Amino acid sequence: MLKRPLVLKLFALLLFIDPLLRLCFITIETEFPFWIVLQKAFALSPKDFFNFWVLFPLSGLLLLSVKIYSYIFFILVQIYSLYFHLNYKPYSWPYLDKNPSTTAYILLTINMLMVIYLLMPRSRELFFDESLRWWERGDRYTINEPCFAKIQDKEYQGVVCDLSFGGALVTFKENINIDKTMDLSFDILGKNITLKTQVVRAMEDLDGKINYGLQFLFKNKWEKFKLKLIMFSISKVSDYEKFR
Repeated sequence: MLKRPLVLKLFALLLFIDPLLRLCFITIETEFPFWIVLQKAFALSPKDFFNFWVLFPLSGLLLLSVKIYSYIFFILVQIYSLYFHLNYKPYSWPYLDKNPSTTAYILLTINMLMVIYLLMPRSRELFFDESLRWWERGDRYTINEPCFAKIQDKEYQGVVCDLSFGGALVTFKENINIDKTMDLSFDILGKNITLKTQVVRAMEDLDGKINYGLQFLFKNKWEKFKLKLIMFSISKVSDYEKFR
């Protein structure tokens, strides 16, 4: 959770503390003692309890998940929140007034601005494109192991320079086009690994050699689990250099 982008963590923090902010604002605006407001907040009906205590922290959790499904549910929760405030019954809990308080509208506006920000193409891309979630890639290790890649019926020889759970950096003797998919095979810790990959970028080093960034395309959860075990084993071997 702590490795997420800063803007998502700030949004999530605001959503987590939203119920406490509302308690403080209600205490100030109604002049009721804080402990009375808190007591009433815990004695709410199930629906009101959910709206007050659970709705916004749940939004924060969904935001930090950074998945397609969490993105969709986050938007839906915010729409429900907007509906809940626009259909507020006068003099009902929690605002005990004809209309929700000014501070309630301020918090709601901030939440709507979050939604607008996350609806922007560059922002929502993080939820839909796994390759952009740099915190999920984990540690990288320099391994420099020979490898073979197969694109359709053609084979390429190369070297796996470094390896992470999300992909690998590979050097080939021949040029390869971006977006090509290939079966990559190499040995590590006495085991042969063959994974389907996609070329996502090409980089030229100081020697003029082209390094290719490959993203792993797992066929199933078992392949993911096996690679996780291998990465854990690599972390225990001092022969491999760890870097970020």
